[in-house]
Amino acid sequence: MRITIFGADGRTGREVITEALSRGHILTGFVYSKDSINTFPPHVRIFCGDIRNHQTVKESIISADAVVSVIGHVKGSDPLVQTKGVQNVVVAMEELGIKRLISLTGTGARVPGDTPSLLDKILNFFVTLVDKERIRDGQEHLKVLEQSSLDWSVLRVLKLNKSKLPAGNYTLTAHGPAEASTSRKKVAHIILDLIENKLFFKEYPVVSK
Repeated sequence: MRITIFGADGRTGREVITEALSRGHILTGFVYSKDSINTFPPHVRIFCGDIRNHQTVKESIISADAVVSVIGHVKGSDPLVQTKGVQNVVVAMEELGIKRLISLTGTGARVPGDTPSLLDKILNFFVTLVDKERIRDGQEHLKVLEQSSLDWSVLRVLKLNKSKLPAGNYTLTAHGPAEASTSRKKVAHIILDLIENKLFFKEYPVVSK
């Protein structure tokens, strides 16, 4: 399968690259920093650009069977980078007739019926205090997907960690509660499972306990 990964040079994106390569997929990575271009295996095609640029986004997915977005906020980034980026991706996918999209976001992007734990409520309360736009961005990007014609899934996690332990078993629920901390390695494993097994179309699964 041909997969384009937006945010490929981030910590989660690199785990997705590693997992997808281990499963034999053909990959294109979309990165923002030119400094990261030469840090990928030679058989991974790399596009460098701004996800808010429609033409560059479209060129990067032109042969894709599925698309993954693990873009996130970094210092100095557009407060709505996820929403604007995913909007460009959605339009390009619809123009090219590509249907499958997986997007990663935090549990602060709530949907009706969610049952967040006390820890989830506390952590997202503090995120709202220090970075309110990040919560808003996650929520707004859901609206973009909901209004699209794509077969999207939004994978939601409470907190990411850098554990390198094997992904092992995992549980996805429609509304949580989320597990306290999820490794990026596990997230990559789940994303590839969602693509390969065609799971959770037009749903917002939470990585749960």
